[in-house]
Amino acid sequence: MLREFRRVLAVLGVTILWAQISHGATYQWVDEKGVVNFTDDPDKIPPKYLKKARKITELSPSAPSGPSQQERGSEPPPPQPAPTLIGGKDEQAWRARFSSLRAEIKALREGLPAKEEELVQLRRKRVIFKGAPERVAYYAKKEEIEKDEARIKELEAELAALDQEASRAGVPLEWRK
Repeated sequence: MLREFRRVLAVLGVTILWAQISHGATYQWVDEKGVVNFTDDPDKIPPKYLKKARKITELSPSAPSGPSQQERGSEPPPPQPAPTLIGGKDEQAWRARFSSLRAEIKALREGLPAKEEELVQLRRKRVIFKGAPERVAYYAKKEEIEKDEARIKELEAELAALDQEASRAGVPLEWRK
């Protein structure tokens, strides 16, 4: 029992010692070319920069690289401009809605010629073979084309309604492209 306690105590001591050693200070200086340099060994700072070097006690990846709040004074950071909202939406939302509608219309229109060509081929097979599978395939393709055409009309109506809404809200034309 005493032996285990000593082992735990030794491991704990080494861990604490290692943490103290690894938590050294970091030094920063700027050379004549404007390059920011860092080191954890003050002996590695060139003699001509010793007076300009400053000790940084804590350096984290998320720390800002500019002067600290105390060095700049107590002024708060400049406020970020709020996004311009028109009709309750910002520019990105308007552009995204217009482009998504147009992209879907374009995709459906581009797919129609191939489907119509398939329909012609299925019609020929139906006339030649006069079988049930050909008839079913023909009417299924015809129904698919009709659904695509109806969807295009629906999307065009949505696009027109969105354009009217944007006009009433005063959305700039470049946001509607």
